[in-house]
Amino acid sequence: MIKRESLQKKLAIAAMAGMLMLLLAVSCVAQTPLKMSGSENCTNCSANASSSPGLENAAPETDLSNASVGLDLEASEPVSPSGIVRTGKLTYRWVGESSCMFYCLEVRDDQDDVVLKQCYEASDVSSDADGYFVTPSATLDPGDYTWSILCSNCGDDIQSDSMEFTVCTSSTFPGKATLVSPKDAIGSMNPTFVWMPVTGCTQYRLKVAPANHQNEPIFDKDLDVEDVFSDTDKVCSYTPPELVLDSGIYYRWWIKAINCKGEGPWSYYRSFRYLDRPPGRSTPISPQGLISTNTPVFTWTAASLATEYHLQVINYNYDEDEDEFVAEGDFRADVVTKGLRCSGSLGILPDDDSVYYWRVQANNDAYPYDPEGTTWSSWRYFETNCPSKPGSVKKKP
Repeated sequence: MIKRESLQKKLAIAAMAGMLMLLLAVSCVAQTPLKMSGSENCTNCSANASSSPGLENAAPETDLSNASVGLDLEASEPVSPSGIVRTGKLTYRWVGESSCMFYCLEVRDDQDDVVLKQCYEASDVSSDADGYFVTPSATLDPGDYTWSILCSNCGDDIQSDSMEFTVCTSSTFPGKATLVSPKDAIGSMNPTFVWMPVTGCTQYRLKVAPANHQNEPIFDKDLDVEDVFSDTDKVCSYTPPELVLDSGIYYRWWIKAINCKGEGPWSYYRSFRYLDRPPGRSTPISPQGLISTNTPVFTWTAASLATEYHLQVINYNYDEDEDEFVAEGDFRADVVTKGLRCSGSLGILPDDDSVYYWRVQANNDAYPYDPEGTTWSSWRYFETNCPSKPGSVKKKP
């Protein structure tokens, strides 16, 4: 009987001690606010967004004042949206942290102003095998944005890295591209494809296929505008590193322009074939004779099958019967060729001798540049001012 009464007293004491500890813990937590960025806390994490454009339908403030202290946190990892998106009504996805109790989504425009900021209890956020996601009711206007996720357990918080995206600004589909080269017979088994830019385009799709198997492309790839457009040449170009052509086979190629609205039509095709043989020989046109500039533009006839030209300029000393290299350079045929002529510059020529000779050599895969080669053009003479014109003392071949 005595043992039973002693046991009952011990149980009563233990129960009272447990109740006291519980009351003490509740009191402690009630006085611990959630830390947010700056002076914000969990009860006002969406306050900054209340006056932002497009946030009239933002979710109500989430009351986190009674949350309990959690574990140490790691930053969430934004997944999407990124790049160009076609709508302002977006779903935001990220890889979260298991110890995170609350998430706050923040979106900023290109002026770094907050345009969307909403907080969610982690238990209320949708999730799947790829992570967490939310779809706010607000719709963003076209423009550039960054977004991030703040993870908090009311004892600590951590902001993720920002991810960039652009809401589509195009209202129409892009037009049809105009192809430049390659065409007809070419001298490279790995050609550079050149086409004119399309206004409002953000991507291009390049497709290459055998002429007799057009539905079996040997190359089909989307290319970003910034990777193919040249501000200097005002054209788009791309050399597929993995493309190797068979000699004598006819091929066709196309370009499709793409923007955030969608895909434009395919261009008209161009046909070409690779021939494994040396290029033709060019003829120098100008400069010739007396000229008034020391920065001449050299012009010569285009050579069949040429993929590159090597231009060479020399001084000739008639007193010592010897010549001296002044300048030389290589030019891509697809860049310098306009119709049946090619042109390029070697910059400023030196002033120590104003009598020059120049020539050009056409090259391709079958016939790379050779200083002693047999496909050099003839020499062309010019002067940059009015010294005595060279006579019959020495004539360049």
